Amino acid sequence: MNVGFDAKRAFHNYAGLGNYSRLLIQSLSEQYSDNQYFLFTPGFTPHPLHSFAEKDNCKIITPKGIHKVLPSSFWRSFSMANEIKRQKIDIFHGLSGELPVSNLKVPKVVTIHDLIFMRYPDYYSAFDRKMYEKKFRYACKIADKIITISKQTADDCIKFLNADAKKIEIGYQSCDPIFSASVMDKTISKKYDLPEKFILNIGTMEARKNLLNLVKAMHFVEEDISLVAIGRRTFYTSVVEKFAKDTHISHRVKLMHNIPFQDFPSIYAAASAFVYPSVFEGFGIPVLEALTVGTPTATSNISSMPEVGGGAVLYFNPNHIEDIAYRISLLLHDKEIVKELNVNRLKQLEKFSINKIAEKTNEIYGLLGC
Repeated sequence: MNVGFDAKRAFHNYAGLGNYSRLLIQSLSEQYSDNQYFLFTPGFTPHPLHSFAEKDNCKIITPKGIHKVLPSSFWRSFSMANEIKRQKIDIFHGLSGELPVSNLKVPKVVTIHDLIFMRYPDYYSAFDRKMYEKKFRYACKIADKIITISKQTADDCIKFLNADAKKIEIGYQSCDPIFSASVMDKTISKKYDLPEKFILNIGTMEARKNLLNLVKAMHFVEEDISLVAIGRRTFYTSVVEKFAKDTHISHRVKLMHNIPFQDFPSIYAAASAFVYPSVFEGFGIPVLEALTVGTPTATSNISSMPEVGGGAVLYFNPNHIEDIAYRISLLLHDKEIVKELNVNRLKQLEKFSINKIAEKTNEIYGLLGC
């Protein structure tokens, strides 16, 4: 079987969408090695994270001729379909919410990760909202199967895009295998001058991630515990910094940016606990990363977080400061609770193994006769 992927994110995104794409392609190509995998991307530059595409049954397809100089969006939306036909693709999978705008004659699958741009439109420009909605709505309409990475996203596709519920299959995502490695870099604390005892938070520093409430909760946590937050700066970061300064807690709040991905597992492992107070996630991959490393975790009791965390994490109301602080205290001091969470953790992680996710995806292909 010839499987085609819109693999733009696999080659050009080094966070959530890219990680999902790379891991899925790698696992499918290993577990179902008799298939041929065609990776359609508007451009390719060698990178250490591109090793997933080096297998004999993977072929990278890029624009040719005039399409090299035309906007890449034109090739992906319109001209890529001709190449899909030329390569005799049996099934095409859009890995990041898009499918070509053309009359593809092959079975089509699209993965929808989240509809945050519709739930929280104020976080996006009017142009981006309209563009995303148009692409996602079209993809859901023409796809033969829609994979959503959580039940939350499945519900949102039905609510916001009027997607056909019969088309939808829930296929969880996994986290990078580096989080499963048992080897920890013991020098990580020195490298980043990390506090001796700290709560960790990872995620883009934007209002939806709710970092400010976590900083507020630190006022109710003992003085010898600090907060380390890692993520891309936005305007919201300045709001957090100002609050920390105005309330005289800056010395206990360390904000870090541009940290190499390969250092994340060791930073998770060095933390006393991981706390993720986001008010909405399509999935919430940092929760899964923390569980994989084995860091005691607390997160919000809404959106997709309980789906990811199961019985392996503690939950709080993300809008209730004292509730956040109380769960932190339990993670730091209640050994019995932490022990129970750890027992549940191993069972919960089974749901998100990359092998199971590849198996589920291949099963979905099979439903389309492929």
